[in-house]
Amino acid sequence: MVSGGDVDLFLSGGEVPAINVLVVGGGVTGFGTARFLAGISKGGARITLSDAGDLPGKEEELRELEEFGVSLELGGHREETFVESDLIIVSPGVPLYIDEIARAMEKGVRIMGELELAFRFIEAPILAVTGTNGKTTTTALLGDILINSGIKAIVGGNIGDPLVNLIKKSKEADYVVAEVSSFQLEAIESFRPHVGALLNISQDHLDRYPGYEEYIEAKMKLFMNQSDTDCAVLNGDDPIVLDMAEDIAGKKIFFSREREIPGGVYLKGEKIVCEAGDRPYTYDPTKYFLTGVHNIENIMAALGSAAAVGAGGERADEAMARFRPASHRLEHVLTFEGVSFYDDSKATNVGAALKSIESFGGNIHLIMGGVDKGGSYAPLIPAVVERVKALYLIGDAREKIKEELGGIVPTMTADGMEGAVSLIGERIEPGDVVLLAPACSSFDMYDSYKQRGEDFKRIVKKHFGREG
Repeated sequence: MVSGGDVDLFLSGGEVPAINVLVVGGGVTGFGTARFLAGISKGGARITLSDAGDLPGKEEELRELEEFGVSLELGGHREETFVESDLIIVSPGVPLYIDEIARAMEKGVRIMGELELAFRFIEAPILAVTGTNGKTTTTALLGDILINSGIKAIVGGNIGDPLVNLIKKSKEADYVVAEVSSFQLEAIESFRPHVGALLNISQDHLDRYPGYEEYIEAKMKLFMNQSDTDCAVLNGDDPIVLDMAEDIAGKKIFFSREREIPGGVYLKGEKIVCEAGDRPYTYDPTKYFLTGVHNIENIMAALGSAAAVGAGGERADEAMARFRPASHRLEHVLTFEGVSFYDDSKATNVGAALKSIESFGGNIHLIMGGVDKGGSYAPLIPAVVERVKALYLIGDAREKIKEELGGIVPTMTADGMEGAVSLIGERIEPGDVVLLAPACSSFDMYDSYKQRGEDFKRIVKKHFGREG
């Protein structure tokens, strides 16, 4: 095993002979990381990519890695490879607690994530966005605001290209806007965003973390290395975020739907007021394509982050007026005989489902269910009582949801999406809303939340015809 100093030299782009570097995870991030490491190794490092699966359909990418000199270990991890490594770079989808990584840690092997690796080579300041819900929309919107303001910004991370693939482009950029997840933040050392935005924290990924506290700790690592020259954009309505705020060193910009915050971003009537920039500016979100209470928060977070680097005003307003949300994020599917159908398949946890429900005044026929993620559905009770007309439960979690919410409103279970939509069709009336907000992941019945949303839209269109 080489010395820690040699590992640091390698991580700064220096040539180190005979260093063993292991990349764990064969997805887009893993491939990009392995290519980058092979490029900076100058032939002196031995780069290996390990994946527990055989990666079918990835033959071309794998051949390309081998041409770069990367060794491949597929179809299972070999403990010897892990413990004999000098440095292990872990992809976000790989938990740090797998046995092979645990053995490597015991042997003193350096472990870090792709986010940390990329940060060491990216030359532009980073604006990072995290939170349980809304990361993708806020990150994309922030990028559009900066670009429309004449700022050279590139967007990546947990959205689009991994940051390791943006290292070369960052040389020409003013800022890199990055969506970062708790999985990515787990394995950072020096990662330090110039602006870090924390949108919210609610129970999620408890199937990965030992408990809620560990999940919160992972999110808060976003601010771990900030100084008073940096900025933190924080949800002023989230009690967990507020409780942690005083430990953050960066300048704080709060946003709120519930109260006016001097120097922050807040909702006043139906308008958004941003006081965080050089001069106050008022925005009218009713003219934007982004709808729902959660998107009000996403807009405020993007405005606060943009203001931290001198962007906003009319240029921001123009960008937001053009911006369209990605599919499956409170997406309007159709309206049929006075009934509106919405696909929020991306609401894969309770916090996201709550924001989705709160976006409508009432008369909601709500489809929930999928793979339970380990939290409670009780936080939904007040919103269900106030706004939901009936519940339609599918997937592995349907019995658990029925146990926690089923006594509140009429509740039906179905074998799948087709059955749920058929049941809804027997009960809807003009003025009702049909909402898919599962509060669960999709992997019991679908490959992804996107596939689940597409199935919902297909079935709705089949049952209810053209938009009316």
